[in-house]
Amino acid sequence: MATFPGAGPLKPTLLLLALLCTVSGPMAASKAPLPKMIFSPNCAAKKLCNKPMQDREPSVHLLSSEEVSKAPKGHLKPLGHPDFDDSWAGAVDVLEDLDPETFWTKYQPKKPFILKGFAKKSPAFTKWKDDAYLKEKFGEFKAKTEPKNEDRLTDYCNQVRFGQRIECGDDIIPYTETHMKLHKFMPKFKDPAFDKYVVTQMPDAMAEDFVLPTFHSCARRDVDDSGPVGGGPWMTQMYENNVWISHNGGRNFSTSVIHYDMNNQIMCQFDGTKEWIMWDLSKEAHNIPMWSGLYNQERHEAQGSDDSPIDPERVDLLRWPEFKKARWVNASLEAGDCLYTPAFLLHYVRSYGRNVAGMSMFQREEKYDPACNGAAVGEPLPLSKYDVMWSFPEEDRSLLGWNIVKMGYPNWKRNFLIPLAKLARKSKGQKLSRKDFVKKLIEFDGNEFGKKKVKQRAQEAFKEMDPDGTGLVAAPELFRSRSLRYLLKDIAVAKEGDRGNQEEDVEVDRYDLGGNTEKRKLEL
Repeated sequence: MATFPGAGPLKPTLLLLALLCTVSGPMAASKAPLPKMIFSPNCAAKKLCNKPMQDREPSVHLLSSEEVSKAPKGHLKPLGHPDFDDSWAGAVDVLEDLDPETFWTKYQPKKPFILKGFAKKSPAFTKWKDDAYLKEKFGEFKAKTEPKNEDRLTDYCNQVRFGQRIECGDDIIPYTETHMKLHKFMPKFKDPAFDKYVVTQMPDAMAEDFVLPTFHSCARRDVDDSGPVGGGPWMTQMYENNVWISHNGGRNFSTSVIHYDMNNQIMCQFDGTKEWIMWDLSKEAHNIPMWSGLYNQERHEAQGSDDSPIDPERVDLLRWPEFKKARWVNASLEAGDCLYTPAFLLHYVRSYGRNVAGMSMFQREEKYDPACNGAAVGEPLPLSKYDVMWSFPEEDRSLLGWNIVKMGYPNWKRNFLIPLAKLARKSKGQKLSRKDFVKKLIEFDGNEFGKKKVKQRAQEAFKEMDPDGTGLVAAPELFRSRSLRYLLKDIAVAKEGDRGNQEEDVEVDRYDLGGNTEKRKLEL
C-alpha cells in the first residue's frame, strides 16, 4: 500500500522545435486562431501546497459543484495520495550490495533502486551536516541557486502545445536563477524568507568527501584509454557531478517539476530525506502529457530533457484523464542511502528538512564490458579519483570554461578525442601525422573557438606528445595529453555558446522560449 507523506533553460534545439510548432506552413497566418489553454503556476510554487495536504487551506483541493459529479478519484489530490493507489506499482528495490554484471543486465536501462546505507561510507555523511564546514571549506566556490519550489511554466507561455496556445495568467512565476558564493548562501539558507536552494555543479574539492559505489563499474573504454591515474580501466567514465543544498523549516518541503533527465544518475543523500515518485516512460509515456514531446516511447530515446504540465500537488484529472492510468513507483531516500536513476526515468521529488545530497552521472551511451576492460573491480573510491568529463571551477584558470557552472555540456571525449584515436589507429603505422591531427581539430571546431587559435594550440599539443620530433603520435599519447584535453574542452565550451548570465549575486528571471531575461542585483 502506498503511503501519503506529511526539475534549466531549454537548449537551442528545443527553441527551434517550439518555433516550428507555432507555424504549420506558409498559410499559417491565414488560419483561424488556435484555441487557448489557460495555465497557472503549480500549487507548490505559489506556496499553497509546499506542505502536507492536511496543513493546506481546504479550498486548494475543493471541487466545484460542476466537478463533483464527474471528477475521477484522485482529482486535485497530490501525487502519492491514497486515491492513486490503484496505479501504484510498488516501491523500488532496496539493496545492500550490487555487482556490475547484475547492475548492467538487470537495472541499468530502466530500473531504479536504493543502495541502502552506502552513503555512510563517505566523509560527507558526517562533514556535510555541519554548516560551518561547508562554508569554510567550500565557501569561495560559486553555486547556482533556484527557487525551492520549481515551476517552469514560463518556458511555455504563448507557445503552441497539445494543439492549443498556452495562455499564462498574471500570477506567472518566472524561473529565477542566481549564482552566488557558498559562503553567502550558507548563512541565509535557513531563513524562510530566503527562497533559494543550491542545485549546481559540484566543486572538485567536494568530490574528495564523496565515496562512489562500484556497481556501475566496467563500462567499455576505448582500447587505448587506460582510465584515471591512480585508478584504472575498471572505473566507468563519469560525466558530471552535482550537489544539492536546501533547508525546509517545519513541515514544509521543496519540490521539483515532473521531468526526466538525459543521463544515468547516482545520488547519495547525506542529510535530510527525499521522496521520489517515478514512472517508466517506456511503458507509461502514452498516459502522461509532456510539454515538448521529445521522448520516443518505441525507441526509448529522447531528443532532449522534458517536463510535464501535470501539477504534482494538485493533479487535474479532468484536464489529463489518462494520467490516472499511469503506473508509478516510489522511493524514500534517507540520509545514508544512495539512489540509482536511469536516463529518461520520469520523476517528481519532495525534499524535507536540512537537505544535502551529492550526485554523479554517467551517460546512457556507456556500455557494459563483461571483461571489465581487462581489470578487476577495485574498492569504492572517492569521486575525486574518477575521470569526470567536466570539472568545476575547472582544471586550470586558462580554460574557457573556468568558473562556469557547466551542467549538460557536450561530451568532448566522445565527440572529439575518441574519433582522433580511431583516426590514429587507421593511419599508416597506427600513428597520426601532425598535418592530419591539426586538420581534424580545425574541423572539430568549425571556427567557433577560432581557426588560428586551434591551429596554434594543436601544434603545441602535438609537440608535447612528440618530443622526439618524429611527426607522428599514437592513440595512447592522445589520451595522456593534458594540452590536448584542455584544447578539446575549450572547443566544446566555445561550440556550446552563451548559456546565459552567471554574474554573481544577480537574480535572472528567464523566459527562455521567448528569448527574454530580466536581471536584478541581489543584496547579500
